[in-house]
Amino acid sequence: MLIELRKVDKIYQSGQVSFQALKEIDLSVKEGEMIAIQGRSGAGKSTLMHIIGCIDTFDGGSYQLDGTDVGGLRDGQLSKIRNRTMGFIMQDFALVPKFSVFDNIAIPLYLGSMGMRKIQSAVEEAAAEVGLFGLLDKKANQLSGGQKQRVAIARAVVNSPRIILADEPTGALDAATAGEIIGLLKQQNEKGITVIMVTHDNLVAAACRRIIEIRDGRIAD
Repeated sequence: MLIELRKVDKIYQSGQVSFQALKEIDLSVKEGEMIAIQGRSGAGKSTLMHIIGCIDTFDGGSYQLDGTDVGGLRDGQLSKIRNRTMGFIMQDFALVPKFSVFDNIAIPLYLGSMGMRKIQSAVEEAAAEVGLFGLLDKKANQLSGGQKQRVAIARAVVNSPRIILADEPTGALDAATAGEIIGLLKQQNEKGITVIMVTHDNLVAAACRRIIEIRDGRIAD
């Protein structure tokens, strides 16, 4: 099993006030699955994704990632897992506006130890895969919403991740462009990459092989 969460809890504390965002989450994900996580705002969707992506910690239970106990890892080890194993796509694209398309795509590679020649090749391959090859010199703030999301996808796949985590990947797009983006994510899944999406859109969820619903911090039966 690629991802295995058992009885995972997450509690946020602010002064004397605490809020339990996740309650005894059990979730197993096989390599190569394409999964949608749905639920109302505040249900715990993004919190769950951040824990799966080793961005946030958890307060109870266990998380095994390809047999590794994530709960026992230090920050540096978690950072390496994120960089080598995960690709992230954010709702607001999370691009650096004044960076070129090339540099935005290359960010995960700059954080590693890859040489410039290999970076060039990897970025060009990822850009061509999502239809951006002729736009590498453009600044991110000169792009349309659909183009920005393509840059975000190229950045997510440039380091050949095993898992893509997408938080509302079509939330800021029109219906036609959203369909194109889902098509690109399905292409990545067909290559064997595990895709996990948080989405409010039932049409987006329908493109996935499995839908997980979260209600009040729990996975609904």
